[in-house]
This record gives sequence, C-alpha cells and structure tokens, in this order.
Amino acid sequence: MPEKHGQTARHRRLSAELKRMREEAGLRAVEVAKAMGWNMTKVHRLERGEWKRLKEGDLRALSNLYGVTDPKQQDALVAMAKQASQKGWWARYSDVLGPGAYTSLEATASDLRFYSGMLIPGLLQTRDYAKAVIIGSGVTNLSEVKRRLEARLLRQELLETEKRPGLEAILDEAALRKTVGGRLTMSEQLLHLRLLSDQGKAVIRVLPDSFGAHQAMTGQFAILDFPAADDQPVTFIDSAHNGLFLEEDDEVRSYIEIYDSLRESALTPTESDECLRELAQEFLR
Repeated sequence: MPEKHGQTARHRRLSAELKRMREEAGLRAVEVAKAMGWNMTKVHRLERGEWKRLKEGDLRALSNLYGVTDPKQQDALVAMAKQASQKGWWARYSDVLGPGAYTSLEATASDLRFYSGMLIPGLLQTRDYAKAVIIGSGVTNLSEVKRRLEARLLRQELLETEKRPGLEAILDEAALRKTVGGRLTMSEQLLHLRLLSDQGKAVIRVLPDSFGAHQAMTGQFAILDFPAADDQPVTFIDSAHNGLFLEEDDEVRSYIEIYDSLRESALTPTESDECLRELAQEFLR
C-alpha cells in the first residue's frame, strides 16, 4: 500500500492535470504504462496524487506522449512538480495550463464554503446569469463566450453526483440585488438558489445589508476541505484576473474565523429562503 502523505494544492492540481492530459490524448492507463515502460499501478498512483517526487524526464516524456509539446507548458508542469511540497502559491500557471487550478481542487473537495459579496458563485449560477457574467468580464468573442459557458455548466455537474461535496454559501444581499443579465434573469437565478437549497444540494445563507461593514467586504473567497485526514484545508481568494491559494495554517485559520463570524450574522437557511423569494418577486415587478 502506498505511503500516505499530505498533499498541497499544487500537488493535487498536477495530478489532476496529468489525468486530464491523458484523457484528452485518448489514451488508457495501460497504454501509457506500456509506452513508458512502467507498471500500470504507477500511472494510477501519479493520477491519484500518491507520489512525493516526479522526475523532470518522466514529466517531459509523459507530456510528449500526450501531445503536449509546447516548452512553456512542459516547463510549468516541471515547476509545479519541483515546488509541490511548498505551501502558499499564486495560481501563476493559468496562462499555459488553463484556468483549472481551482476547478480541479473543487472536484476533489469533500466540503466547500463560499463567501461572495458581488456575484453568485459559479457552481450556483444559471445559464443566463453565467453568460451575463462572462460577457460582463470583457469576453466579446461569441465562440469564446459559448466555450466558457459550456465549461461552467459542465463544472456544475459536480452537484449532480452521488458523492457531491457538502456546500454552503454565504451570499451578501448586494450580490442578490445587483441586476446581472436583466430582471428576469435575476429572478430565475434567485429561484434557482431556492431550488438548490430545497434539493439539499447547497445551504444558502443571506448576509443582509443591515449587517453593515465586515472583514470580507473587499472580495470573495472559498474554503475547501478534503476527505483525507492529513489533507489540510485550502483557501482560494478569487480576483478578476487570477487567484491566490492560501495553505499556511494561520492564513487558512484566519479565513475560517472570518467565515464563521459572517455565518453567525447571516440569516438562517429558512430566513434566507424567504428573503430569496421576496427578492425574486421584486425583480418581476
């Protein structure tokens, strides 16, 4: 049995990236093992994150096998492998590996906690709301809008799985009142939040405007917990162009304390449902 050890966010991200590359190349694990001269178990262990060190030569050989020959992409993979044991890192590799660093961690989390001040988190967005957010972010090419929208909706399939993560979201009332995509779109979005809550897929808590100033007013963040006992929580701070992963114990603990303080001041799920119902009706008047 492989030795268990804690994984950093970059560690899990790299394993997920290797699996994605293999699947996009249309190769099975047994075919990769044969081409690399490995036991098939080694391929599975790499993709499950059951490794401590990856050789640069192996990573570049795998990349070539998967058809990923761009030197920048290969250099990014090597850099991630070399720094996998380090904690605290900017999501610097999205320009060459795609913006999936957060998404790949989200898919392996056991619990997700969101605070959002100005928009609905991606996992909870309706199609029309998501489209409006994407266009509002400055994406004007219609094919790119379509591709990003498809990716976001595909990501939401996580909530339909049998082993979906526990999900709780604290949404500032400001995010619920901001007209994104039009009044009908907003009404549908708020009703969608109620449906997710009713189906047990998410716990929604509204932070009312009357609460006033608080520590998270300047942005939004997510706290991700993982199923293994030795895998520490990760905080992801979202931003317009990038994101910051925090893994140091004191940093993560600080955000957990902020989240807990907001949770204490937010409406209960029942009160939040009533608030969402009233706001949805307001948008239709």
